[in-house]
Amino acid sequence: MELLGNKLIVANTGSDSISIINIDNRSLSDTVHLSESMKVKDKTTSSGPYVGPHHICFKENNIIYSANSYNNSVYKINIDTKETEDIVFVGSFPSHLALHNGFIYVTNSDSNSISVIEEKGFNVIENIPVGERPHDIKLDKLNNRLYISNNNGFSVDMIDLTLNIEKKIDLKYNPVHVEIEDNIMFVLSPPSNGLVDSRLVIYSLEEEKTINEIYVSGVIVDMVTLDNKEVAYVTNVEDGNLYEIDLLEYKIKSKYNIGGMPNNIIRKNDELFISDALYNRVVIFNYIQCRIVCSINVGIEPNGLIII
Repeated sequence: MELLGNKLIVANTGSDSISIINIDNRSLSDTVHLSESMKVKDKTTSSGPYVGPHHICFKENNIIYSANSYNNSVYKINIDTKETEDIVFVGSFPSHLALHNGFIYVTNSDSNSISVIEEKGFNVIENIPVGERPHDIKLDKLNNRLYISNNNGFSVDMIDLTLNIEKKIDLKYNPVHVEIEDNIMFVLSPPSNGLVDSRLVIYSLEEEKTINEIYVSGVIVDMVTLDNKEVAYVTNVEDGNLYEIDLLEYKIKSKYNIGGMPNNIIRKNDELFISDALYNRVVIFNYIQCRIVCSINVGIEPNGLIII
């Protein structure tokens, strides 16, 4: 059995596939076609390609979970055997998921809820109402909390998994994605409902207030921060740029042309891995050298990324 090790896994929403990239030699090493990988045939609702993997997370032993927006499901996929080992159906248009302590939490964008899946039995055990059009979900390991961005609700829902309480954080703008670093929540708000420019909102979870806002022209989607928490890199699908943002002075420091529609982004060491939904590729950008290292063709409409 091949050990995964240094692999980048890509969810391709438009081609119902999972791309596996070898980071060491910077090449596409394998592809899992979800319509052909079904081990549990009696659980599928169609034989067509309309699965729509949008976001993925890694368990262990070559297992990943995918949130599939088009057939309202979560798949348990074995990357080594290229088989979908199990399926569970959730709410309408699942978008993102988070894995924690034996449970999978899934945002259902068209059901205004999150589904809670028990990993062991791979069954939905609870559906929790949240705000309008929940999209992203992030785990705050420091405080054992979940944060859910309500993309049409001007809010983020917080669920405290220790105290079993819920709280809504009201915002000025609609959030698409959030990032949690220590007790700071970064909220990415693209233009909507009269908002002309995007906003990167820095929100103190401890003080329960907005610290600052950074204006970015275009449509920002995703971000990563460096280990020192002084710099963030933000993708912009409208102008094709990667923005370097100073988090100490709250301003744009530099921008780099990636091209296409750069959306999701993750980091490993000195490199950023960015999915491009227009040219169907992953771009590798070295932020120390400030240059694109290479780009690798993947499936149609790449979205979610993980490194395992």
